[in-house]
Formats: sequence, C-alpha cells, structure tokens
Amino acid sequence: MNHNPAAHEMELMAIKALGFADDHISESFEMKDVSEWLGISYSYFYHSFTTVTGEPYWQYVKRHRLELSAGLLRHSGFNISEIGDRTGYATVAAYTKAFTQYFNRSPRSFRKIDILPNEKRTLELVDLIVQAFDKKGHAITPLFSFDMTETDQLPESTLFYTLLSRGQDPIAQMIMKMTREEQRLRSIISALNLPNAKIITSTLDSVPVTDYERMSMYVGILIPNKDITTLFLQMAIADKLMTKRIPGGHYITLPVPTDFATAGIPMYEFIDRYVKEGVFKMSGTHFFISLVAPNSCVIYIPHLKQLL
Repeated sequence: MNHNPAAHEMELMAIKALGFADDHISESFEMKDVSEWLGISYSYFYHSFTTVTGEPYWQYVKRHRLELSAGLLRHSGFNISEIGDRTGYATVAAYTKAFTQYFNRSPRSFRKIDILPNEKRTLELVDLIVQAFDKKGHAITPLFSFDMTETDQLPESTLFYTLLSRGQDPIAQMIMKMTREEQRLRSIISALNLPNAKIITSTLDSVPVTDYERMSMYVGILIPNKDITTLFLQMAIADKLMTKRIPGGHYITLPVPTDFATAGIPMYEFIDRYVKEGVFKMSGTHFFISLVAPNSCVIYIPHLKQLL
C-alpha cells in the first residue's frame, strides 16, 4: 500500500475506474463519463490513470473488452455477433475488426485454437506459486470430475469487492492478503446478519487470455439484490468496496475440499476440459470460488442450461 496520501488517492481512483470499465463491459460510455462519475477533471483522470496503471484508460477498456470476448469465444455458447454485443461493440464488423487487429487473427479463427498463447505459462506460474505457499511444500491438485457437480440458480446479485492485487505478481499477493480481507468481509456479514451472502474470489480478467502480470484478483461479498439494505450500502461505502453486477441464472457448482488457491488450476482445467468435450457451455466469464471454510470451497460456473 502506498503511504503517500496523494498517491494513495490516485491509486484508489484508478482502481475505481477499472471497476467501472468491468461493470459496464457491454455498454457505451466515454472517458468523460468516468471522470464525472469519479468527480474529477478529465485531464486529471487521464494522466493519473496512466501514471498508476502504465496504460491509458481507453487502451485498458479496449484490451479488457477484447480479452473477455476471447474468453467467451473459448468457453461460451454464444455466437460471434452475440459476443461482440456483450462486450460493447455495436456491430459484428466493428468487433471483428478490433479483435483481429488486437489478436492478429479473426474471432472465428481464434475459436479454433486448442492451446492459447498465454495458457501454458499462466497455469505453470500459478502452480509454482501455490506450491511455494503450500505448507507441505507441494500443491494438491485434485482431479475434478463432472460427476461431482450439482446445479444451482442464483438470483440477480451484486458483488461488493476489493482488489487483492493488480499486476506484478497477482496470485502471490492474493494469497498473502486473503486471510485479512476475508476476516474483514465476514465481520460485515456477521454484523448485518446476511445469511444469503457469500464470500467469493476470482479475477476481473479472462483466464488465461490476459497476461499473468496484468490480472486483477478480487475478494468480495456476493449478495442477492433483494437483500441489499441501506445499512449494508453505508458499510460498503465506508469500507471503500467497489461493485460489480453478477447476473442471475443457472450455475454449475463443484464442492472442493481445498483452499481457494489450490482449487484455482484444477478449476480452470475442469472448465476447459468439459467445454471442449461439449458437456456444457458457459453463459459468461464470471466464474468464481465461494469460500466456505479454511479448506472448503465451492466453485460456481455460469452455464447455458439448455446445453447440459
């Protein structure tokens, strides 16, 4: 954490802007809309965001949308036109042009790739980091089977979250900060008696499309919209939590007897394997891990029910 007050405020502003871009992924907006939402000048926002993150805001927005669209191409049941629309492109031609320029291949061609350019490196890095933090000196990677899954239907919900890491070494930072942040969030749930709330963790990005060093890992409280009270909102604001809309719908659930870090790699491999085999298709990139107990998690994967 930066102890310079001005630099700290600038960093918080940049993080809020990241959250705005992610929560408005399919919507049309301009930089001035974000600067006005933040309550700062356009010029200050432009220069501050670039200083904090190392890339201009609109470059981040474009990259984030295209990387999430690549995740949808890989794992969802949507066609190319639907994916373009869901990631903020008015026409399939505009989406195809932007995607092709960024990835150097068309969406249709990208969809046929068996192993993505970042895939092997990202999974190997995460595995090494988890091993380094594992008390026994090795990571436990259970074999997840589709036979272990159940299904659930979540209502329209909102995620109130904080970023555990942004860039550098995101998984290591996430592991180091998780215990403290989880305790903080559980105290909020306990104080306000929110039995339907979940502590969840994941990334804002598309794994493994996004470069490992650029991933933003979060932990937060997922709460059904009907359970959100004025008192909860006041506490969320006081704790400087950001918000992300999580669509309701059908989810595949997978209980796993491990901590959140150990579950990460087999979770991705589970998704990738069964999507490729045609067992299910995802309805979005917002899969997450629900933290139930120190060594107990439940993975939630949004899916298109009609394809099961």
